[in-house]
Amino acid sequence: MTIVPKRLAVKFNLKREPRIQPDDLAPIFQRWIQEHTVDGMLIDVIDYKHVPEGPGVILIADEGDYGYDLSDGQIGLQYIRKRDLPDNLPDALRLTFRQALSAARQLESEAPGDLAFDYLSAKITFLDRMRYRNTSERFDELHDEISSALSGIYGASVRLERCYDDPRFNFALRSTVNGDLPADDVVEGLTKNLTPV
Repeated sequence: MTIVPKRLAVKFNLKREPRIQPDDLAPIFQRWIQEHTVDGMLIDVIDYKHVPEGPGVILIADEGDYGYDLSDGQIGLQYIRKRDLPDNLPDALRLTFRQALSAARQLESEAPGDLAFDYLSAKITFLDRMRYRNTSERFDELHDEISSALSGIYGASVRLERCYDDPRFNFALRSTVNGDLPADDVVEGLTKNLTPV
């Protein structure tokens, strides 16, 4: 069985450029803290939007961080699970996807008609350079296990590709649902498959 990474991130990119600006996110995240809108012990909001293609605006929590992420020139909602991951990779992926999906859907509900995330695709980053070196060999070793886990999450087959060839970057994958499934069906499948039992 594959060793679970110490930290794991999932990011859903926006489908299109939004009218809402990064400046608008800090008050939303601050309110999430006050109202306990998303899971976790929510602590503080940190603003990195001045960093070009950086981490954007981050809602810091004890177990994991929620971010309006601007990296790679792609705006999206990213959830980074920092600790207390399940002890197997499929369940770790399910937990991280569930938290990312929940926060992305919440943001969409607060900016209807503006924020729309692309759930057909996700960036998955393994933040553990010791266990997950960014090499083609490691990708080949893990491909089938990760693909199988993601197919269970989506309820559909997925295509995987590495995001970066440079070994100095984190091991990160882009998963994309195969076929022409409607976005609403994908969201419905994710919601059903990620509901805790």
